[in-house]
Amino acid sequence: MTKENDTLSCYHCGDECPDDAVRIEDKYFCCNGCKTVYQLLSDVNLGSTFEETRAAGIKASKFKEKEFEFLDDEKIINKIIHFSINERAKVTLYLPQIYCSACLYLVENLNKLDTGIIDSKVNFLKKEATILYNDKQTSLRKIVELLTAIGYRPQLNYADIEKPKSVNYNKNLYLKIGIAGFAFGNVMLMAFPEYLSGGNLEPDIKEFMGYITMLLSLPVMYAASDYFKSAYTSLKVGHVNIDVPLSLGILVLFVRSIVDIWFGFGSGFVDSLTGLVFFLLVGKIFQQKTYHNLSFSRDYKSYFPLSVIRMKGESEEYAAISEINVGDRLLIRNNEIIPADSILLSGKGMIDYSFVTGESKAVEIISGDKIFAGGKQVGNSITIETIKPFNQSYLTELWNSDSFRKFDSTYISNISNKAAKYFTFIILVVAVLTLAFWLPIDLANAMDAFTTVLIIACPCAIALSMPFTYGTALRILGKNQFYVKNDKIVEYLSFIKTIVFDKTGTITELNSNIPEYEGKELGQDDKIALKSLTRNSTHPISRMIFDNLESEHIDLKDFEEVPGKGTEAIISGVNYKLGNAKWVDTMGMSLKSNEHFSAESRVYFSKNGEVLGHFVIKSKLRNGIEDIILNLKKEHKLIILSGDNPTEKENLQRIFGDDIEMHFNRLPQDKLNFIKELQSKGEKVMMIGDGLNDAGALKQSDVGIAVTENTSNFTPGSDAILVAEKMNRLSNFIQLAKDSVNTVYWSYLISVLYHGIGFYFATQAMLSPLIAAILMPVSSVSVVLLTVSKVTFHSRKVNT
Repeated sequence: MTKENDTLSCYHCGDECPDDAVRIEDKYFCCNGCKTVYQLLSDVNLGSTFEETRAAGIKASKFKEKEFEFLDDEKIINKIIHFSINERAKVTLYLPQIYCSACLYLVENLNKLDTGIIDSKVNFLKKEATILYNDKQTSLRKIVELLTAIGYRPQLNYADIEKPKSVNYNKNLYLKIGIAGFAFGNVMLMAFPEYLSGGNLEPDIKEFMGYITMLLSLPVMYAASDYFKSAYTSLKVGHVNIDVPLSLGILVLFVRSIVDIWFGFGSGFVDSLTGLVFFLLVGKIFQQKTYHNLSFSRDYKSYFPLSVIRMKGESEEYAAISEINVGDRLLIRNNEIIPADSILLSGKGMIDYSFVTGESKAVEIISGDKIFAGGKQVGNSITIETIKPFNQSYLTELWNSDSFRKFDSTYISNISNKAAKYFTFIILVVAVLTLAFWLPIDLANAMDAFTTVLIIACPCAIALSMPFTYGTALRILGKNQFYVKNDKIVEYLSFIKTIVFDKTGTITELNSNIPEYEGKELGQDDKIALKSLTRNSTHPISRMIFDNLESEHIDLKDFEEVPGKGTEAIISGVNYKLGNAKWVDTMGMSLKSNEHFSAESRVYFSKNGEVLGHFVIKSKLRNGIEDIILNLKKEHKLIILSGDNPTEKENLQRIFGDDIEMHFNRLPQDKLNFIKELQSKGEKVMMIGDGLNDAGALKQSDVGIAVTENTSNFTPGSDAILVAEKMNRLSNFIQLAKDSVNTVYWSYLISVLYHGIGFYFATQAMLSPLIAAILMPVSSVSVVLLTVSKVTFHSRKVNT
């Protein structure tokens, strides 16, 4: 508990205490609920651990009495929990507040706070808690309420119950790596005696080891099966990808090894075969590395809560959002989402559509007006009546439109496609010509030369260069809070020529509008009057002015708030008004302005009918955005595409320059069509946005980047997630992508030189299959070291 400036702060949650009535010794609490939770933690010796979590920034949270009532509904419970058998149930909850070891300890000891909880395990990386509980002694609702009370409010939304979670752990791939690694290790153990003896082993021992290595090669072919399937599928559709020559090299190593061992011609090349497959699979894991605690494919369902308050006569009940019907009356409180298209019945509606349309200014709604799903009520509670089912609202129809879908296909790099197309043809021609040349001269030399060409031609270095290069880039970008979905995006980032920015929440800070006063200097009495007017108003702009105005305020007796116009009060016989121009400006002075800002974008303040000045609501630009624009303008075409009104166009042009194209008042479909139009001209487009209104454009663009204040917040489906505070490094991230692609080109060049030299000696029968098999892993390791070290070197630019 703290007592600062004569203000009591709750020892448990940190909120202001109304008085000092609720206390334990020198610890004050804002309510009996906080006091009870504190006592509960102290009784089970978790008080000190809770103190550590508070020091880490975890703040206890309050909840309304019936806030989680919907979790008593069996239908909802069954969709959230994993199972319920013999009084035991298991559930996994996402707790974004988990940050430190104290958090982990506290959550894993929930059974001390609720005896109905049997076990609790935390996946720290995913910030998930898996809880096993006795559903006769406790309930899902009680567990969620307990977690919320101690500061770990579970993130529950409609997407959690809409479909079961499926987490792909790449089990088959890990199994194949295990098989290949086991075989590679054992083959190398048996190969060392032959290496060290110079091939002079006892014939019986050599034969025995040959059969063992031959048996070990069989499961390795299963481990390499994905490459064979990919090559077959590619050839089936008349296409040649990098897996075709790769599969050919693996098959040649396998067949030649089996023939040599079975017929006693030699010990084969199983060591090279198993090593190659193992390194390829490791590279594949590196290539497929993703951020499991992030979601790149979120849709509108993740934006909505699990339940809403439905009114039944004079009573209220919590209803699952999927059970909302046309005609239901819903209570929407401050900062709650409108779940379905509705009509306002009562209350003052101030709807924030910024996340849906991009318009930063809240829209005032009066009784009888239509409200669209996805808007957020700002201010007092309102009552609405739904006119469409949840899944048929404007927002959901827009999202489900075919034009908003970007069909994902299996990624095949453009670079490797081009390389494989010509490379495969060349090695087959060289191999056949080599066989044809040597066959009439010497059969043994002909087979050795043919095999050597195919072994030396195996593009293992090419196949490894991309996953290790892009995988290293993914790791570095992720470390800098730029989370890229997969390696495809790293490559596409390097080709981007046009960058389209959303305005609200992207180049400007979200919810950071600042009221700037312009006009006559206000006297102290005028400031007190203005502070008092805004204090009594529920309008968001009034609250904004109140928060930014340094002055005292007084209680008003003669105060009136006129919907759609503004506020008015008589103070010491003086009439003060704050509102729109036509209502405030009775003398017609303010409308004479020729400035860019329209009268509707200003809030006017008058005294006895005379306008003293006005407030212009401006958004705060993100830190360093001017430098970002200047750096990106050097090599990219920049466009601002906003759903907001053009009131700040002049200000943006002054900062960014007149050469940047700007478009305002664009609806979500307009944004998507704009991106399509750019792409139809052959432009490679990157879209950067933050809201549902940007979702279609993010999906349509070649690279869609969602900007978020926090990775646990809702972000629309995207190719990458960028934490807002790292926006100033965007140009560095793009440069790293370009450097990574250049690294791949360098590795290709080295590989071509290696293959060219190898082809020369192989076709002359001057290179044995054994030497070729040894050179193969050497070239692979050298390429891996080159790519990782080169990208790591370039990453220094990102960290500056």
